[in-house]
Amino acid sequence: MIKPAKIKILFLANTPVVGIPASFGGATVLAQEILSYLDRDERIEVQAYPLRRTWKPKWHILDHLLWVFKFPWIARKLDIVSMHATWDYTFTTAPLLWLWAKLMNKKVVYHFFGGNFHEQYEVLPSFLKWVYKNTLLKSDTLFLETKALVTYFSELGVSNVQWLPNARRAAPLKRDDKPFERRFVFISRVIPEKGISEIMEAAGQLPMGYIVDVYGPMDDRYFHENDFHSVRLNYKGVLNPDQVTNILSQYDVLLLPTWFQYEGYPGIVLEALSLGIPVISTYWNAIPEIIEDGFNGKLIHIKNSKELLNAILYFNQENYKNFSKNALNSFEAFDCDVVFQKIVNSYCP
Repeated sequence: MIKPAKIKILFLANTPVVGIPASFGGATVLAQEILSYLDRDERIEVQAYPLRRTWKPKWHILDHLLWVFKFPWIARKLDIVSMHATWDYTFTTAPLLWLWAKLMNKKVVYHFFGGNFHEQYEVLPSFLKWVYKNTLLKSDTLFLETKALVTYFSELGVSNVQWLPNARRAAPLKRDDKPFERRFVFISRVIPEKGISEIMEAAGQLPMGYIVDVYGPMDDRYFHENDFHSVRLNYKGVLNPDQVTNILSQYDVLLLPTWFQYEGYPGIVLEALSLGIPVISTYWNAIPEIIEDGFNGKLIHIKNSKELLNAILYFNQENYKNFSKNALNSFEAFDCDVVFQKIVNSYCP
């Protein structure tokens, strides 16, 4: 019996680059996870290309524009164009590549990273709204990260939209009955918008016996390692993606008091839930869609170190077990085997 020909996919997305800390982020790690999952399906053949090759600030715009010229040569022998992108690509090159794809009679699957695209879209001039309505929003499948986004664009009449939350693999590690040891951790980019200053202020007021560690690429425009020496906060460097689960499992609670403008469902939050680790985060963007105050973590208002301190002190030996159990149970909707199958289904209906 002759096997059917594989469906050929052009997969456009940025993924982490070893040796370039700036390339490690929620969107790039998620793109890498999606690629790994797609490679396991024998019905499809994926050709992956990065949207950018340089990671210096603002140089990515040149990379994006070059795609306008490269795209028709690369896409001509492929069946489906699958684009996975953040706001900078969406608001520059994406509509042009969408037009190229449709002129070449290609199916387009478009995946927005981030949780506030509807807010950005809302303030666009009428002409640009018309451009997006007649390009990206008419993709054969439109994947959006949050329920709020799905609701917003569905009410605008976009009929091809699907919820595709951030996702992670179920953690192989077991932390059953792990005692509460007052160990807290931050794992993300070390920038003000992720709540680093609030963590510094709260950590300086904690009683003896608490540990608060910070991992992630540090933006030296805002922070330096010396800044952490004057507070009871330990900067531990940058983790590779394959190190995150093992390191995270050594802690009791994840800290992410974020007010980052483009925050969707942070991957590090999902990794924490997969391990049964509760999360302290903020009433910001779509965070309350995944963290429920008093159930699988604590939510605080942004830029509020006092609330952060109280949230840290809220956890104890008596309540930690229930928080941990609820965190693990709430991960089920974000298991990559469930979420990424939606992408495969959009290629192979």
